[in-house]
Amino acid sequence: MQTLTMRKPIVLKPGEGKQFSILGAHFTTKATGEDTNGAWTVYEITDTQENGPPLHTHPWEEAFYILEGEIDIQIGTETILASSGCFVNIPHNAPHGFKVRSATTKFLILVAPQGAKHFYEEMGEVADSPVLNMEGIQPILNKHRLQFME
Repeated sequence: MQTLTMRKPIVLKPGEGKQFSILGAHFTTKATGEDTNGAWTVYEITDTQENGPPLHTHPWEEAFYILEGEIDIQIGTETILASSGCFVNIPHNAPHGFKVRSATTKFLILVAPQGAKHFYEEMGEVADSPVLNMEGIQPILNKHRLQFME
């Protein structure tokens, strides 16, 4: 007979969760694979105008849910204006990038499989300022197979 381990529900108040920054974007971890039976990780991200990654690919799924503000999300050659209440799922290896359009924005990003969280956590250790240092981040990009298209 198989025994199932009962996990506890996660209840976080606003602002609660592990926090870190990547290139000026503020991340708050809301749930990880350890919390979701290995399925996914979700972050709340607050970011500012003109910030965001260039067109890139990676081997994990990403889903965006916009809570406040506006973001231009590019998927391949198409750009979508995503505003409050908009949901966008990006399949693994699909070329995509985004740029914050409003003064500030807040959104959720869900990544699956859950192991993709290691990319974000490692980036938070070496890219915690708005200045891009390719020499510092290139080993992380290579390790997690993230490739910039531009």
